[in-house]
Amino acid sequence: MDFKHLGPKTLLTEGVNDCHVILALCKHYNVPKTFGFYECGSDQLALKRLTGLLATPDNIDTIGLVIDADNPNLAAKWQAVKDRLQKSGITSFPEEPEASGTIIPANNECPRVGIWLMPDNQLDGMLEDFCSQIAPPSGVNFAEKCVSDAKANELTTFIDTHKTKAIIHTFLAWQNEPGMPLGQAITARTLNPDNLLAKTFADWLTKLFG
Repeated sequence: MDFKHLGPKTLLTEGVNDCHVILALCKHYNVPKTFGFYECGSDQLALKRLTGLLATPDNIDTIGLVIDADNPNLAAKWQAVKDRLQKSGITSFPEEPEASGTIIPANNECPRVGIWLMPDNQLDGMLEDFCSQIAPPSGVNFAEKCVSDAKANELTTFIDTHKTKAIIHTFLAWQNEPGMPLGQAITARTLNPDNLLAKTFADWLTKLFG
């Protein structure tokens, strides 16, 4: 599937995994199909594309931005978003990201903009932290113990910031289809789409693009 949408309503993401997770949640919650995905390749490229779309807003109605609240942390990532918005002429936005997802109304010069910082607009983290929050706690906790034991025994090579990735994929390795992708795990309900965080995210999408 090609995630390079160029229409008036676009959701910018860091990568393909984000797109598949969001698609699975959209299907579960029947989020209206009024927008398309543009997979940018990284957080910095997503911010760069946001700036580009805001610089040529004539054919743009709504922009959504979903990026990780890491590299290095939530506060720095939110500041990077605010800097881009200010340089594009948007001056009215909250000082901190809204817990339920930020939506900045359109004005005469700029389209509507929505921002979601993974996992939940409140914590440092990434897509995998979002998925860990909607996974069964007992399974994730045991997977974390296994990963920590493996690291203590020098059996791992992942960097510390990718520990959550190791944990969620360890948990998924134990399922009926070992190693299923994150989006597929939501569709299979191995990750719970009815979790409050998942619903909050779907509600944000619906409000933004509805």
